[in-house]
Amino acid sequence: MKKPSKELEQWISAAAEMADSASPVINQPLHVLFGEAVDVARFFDRYWKPEADERGSIVRPGLESAVGNAGKGKKKPAGAAGRIHVKTGDEILSLQRATQEAHTRYLLTINPKGEDPAARGRFLLNELTAVLEWYFDDGVEDEKDAQLARVDAAHADDPQTADALASALDDYAHLAEPHRDELQGLGGFESGHIDEAHAVAAALRDRPASVAALAGPARSAIDLRNRLAGMLLDRMNAVRAAARFVFRNHPEIAREATSAYERRKRAAARRAKAKGAAAPEVPAEAPLLG
Repeated sequence: MKKPSKELEQWISAAAEMADSASPVINQPLHVLFGEAVDVARFFDRYWKPEADERGSIVRPGLESAVGNAGKGKKKPAGAAGRIHVKTGDEILSLQRATQEAHTRYLLTINPKGEDPAARGRFLLNELTAVLEWYFDDGVEDEKDAQLARVDAAHADDPQTADALASALDDYAHLAEPHRDELQGLGGFESGHIDEAHAVAAALRDRPASVAALAGPARSAIDLRNRLAGMLLDRMNAVRAAARFVFRNHPEIAREATSAYERRKRAAARRAKAKGAAAPEVPAEAPLLG
């Protein structure tokens, strides 16, 4: 395996110094984290400086106001004000690239071909949920709607683990099986995805269930990736917290910094509750894997 890039190397020392308890829990797929990191960095750059009218009057505050005058001195601002600075957006993009590279290096330690069943599993899960929601949404509340609501509720708060993804794939595939013929070709859906979902679920369950189960290089690789992902999410959360504060009188701007993924999860949980589905059990926290 080739040497880490200079970008990854610059964050390795900081990741090694980070205490295990300092890393935030990541409950979203990595591809979502990476995509939202770019969005948050762009938001930061767009709203760091305030906006003034032609007379110089401030018409919209900027994130730099969350740092205040303390940020202009040599000392690091205290409290929440010290969590962001003018280079935070650049750091988010750099960490996003470094974490992506660390993830690829981890995959190559457990599978030299670099194949990632989790990525295929997420694609299949998206296909299954999309086609089932469309097919069952016929304007009539019946048992099919109730079944889908129960499955949605059961997986609304799934942790980011291979086993959780495998369970979701099996559940949605089982739900789709009786309607295989009707689903074939619907919106481009391929009924073969149903069988593949079960196969990918089995492959996911064959992977190590925890960091502790990994050996040598793989364990070190995933530990580095998870620490970098935690550092990335910490900076994203700092920007989002500053946005809620600075733009408290501009909710439409503050909303731009929020997680679309988390909003969709909350909306799905509300829909399931409205349809009378049983509330899902809250899963135990698990290390970020695959």
